[in-house]
Amino acid sequence: MNLKEEELLIRISALIVQEMKGEQRAEDRLLLKRWLSESQENQAVYKRCFDQVMQKKAFESLQEFEKNRDFEKIRAKLFTTPAPQHLFSFKRLLPFVAAACMIIALGGVWYYSQVNRSIPSEIQLSQVDRLPAQNRATVTFSDGRQFQLNEHESQVHMDKKGVHYNDGSAVAETQSAQFATIETPRGGVYDVILPDGTRVKLNAATTLRYPTVFATDKREVRVDGEAYFEVAKRKNQPFIVETANQQVSVLGTHFNVNTYGNKSEMKTTLLEGKVQVKELTSGKHLILLPGYQSFVNKGKLTSRAVDVNQEMAWIHGRFNFDGKSLYEVMDELSRWYNVDVEYRGEMPDVEFFGGTYRTSKLSTILNILKDQNLRYHFTTNGKLIIEQNKL
Repeated sequence: MNLKEEELLIRISALIVQEMKGEQRAEDRLLLKRWLSESQENQAVYKRCFDQVMQKKAFESLQEFEKNRDFEKIRAKLFTTPAPQHLFSFKRLLPFVAAACMIIALGGVWYYSQVNRSIPSEIQLSQVDRLPAQNRATVTFSDGRQFQLNEHESQVHMDKKGVHYNDGSAVAETQSAQFATIETPRGGVYDVILPDGTRVKLNAATTLRYPTVFATDKREVRVDGEAYFEVAKRKNQPFIVETANQQVSVLGTHFNVNTYGNKSEMKTTLLEGKVQVKELTSGKHLILLPGYQSFVNKGKLTSRAVDVNQEMAWIHGRFNFDGKSLYEVMDELSRWYNVDVEYRGEMPDVEFFGGTYRTSKLSTILNILKDQNLRYHFTTNGKLIIEQNKL
């Protein structure tokens, strides 16, 4: 699906929701009618949005995210209320119905679920926009040399001779430096192949520090931000990832380390193999198996089963907003689109599910995050201001 198709689906989604609310304008009805006339598939999707059986199936997929918010009571009222009273309940429960509709209709472009609010409103769109993250990174050597990596490349290789791109063109030699640091800014990503063959994918606003030559008894790197590792197997040379207050030790495996946000909080998600995670303050450690995630919070180390596809959405070019608050969602967008966010006034207590493509423009994302009684605008220096609508 390309960007234009994605934006059209989001627009059609909004039109269907407006029709549910009884607030559709004449020009919007024409656009929706034109879309329906394009194919029988579009007509089938439209019908499914109003099909209670299909909505019920979609709701069942949301139970995990709504289990602490009287979800069962809401669902029971939605699907057991007799027809004469249904319209009243439908209006009140509209955010949940719309969310179910969008799950069915859009597949790859998901909508959100709004909680703790009953009267949706509209977010004001701005003409200013932001492009998604590009290939941007800086490599700094311990001898003081610094190089900006080529934005037209996406990956660099590190070996004993130096740093070079896939085509063999050199960035710099490393013989005079013991350590190197690769840093992606906000709005930047880059892939790295370390001297041992380990592949590392750096998310936005991430720093990776590594020795230009690994020790014979261990391979040790340090990460701040988020990075995905595919570790080259070396039986007698464990690979160790250090963060601010944890240490992850492996021999050869695929895993993700996330230290965004509070420095005392970090997550390690295992996709393949087996790792040991150690909390450095307490010395507590645990063994992580595939499909599990360790969580360090204020010195405490725990583990939990997770949906790896959701946790690793960024690797597959998607945002995952499941269970996240407005502030958490905007923090992620701030890093990806390199934009400062300022909140004015009290923000609504909302929780989201789903997400969209990371190739989307910022305006597309903000269009998905509408109906929160909010509006936004950009200042002259590019800061994103979010505030409540003045009724």
